[in-house]
Amino acid sequence: MDTYVYLFRNDSSNEPIGRVQATGLLDARRKVGLIKRLDIDLVDNLYIIKKLSDHEQQNKKYPR
Repeated sequence: MDTYVYLFRNDSSNEPIGRVQATGLLDARRKVGLIKRLDIDLVDNLYIIKKLSDHEQQNKKYPR
């Protein structure tokens, strides 16, 4: 399974607002729709869903 992040389409900062574990992009769209209680068409209109690369996952910094 891969990690996908979703962010608002109209947000200029491109800051992720959430992440999901999914087998593919279609599965990630479905899961975001379930989380936000939206139809898949609305998910496509409101959010950008991107696959999080392994490099981005390794550079996580956790506050102490």
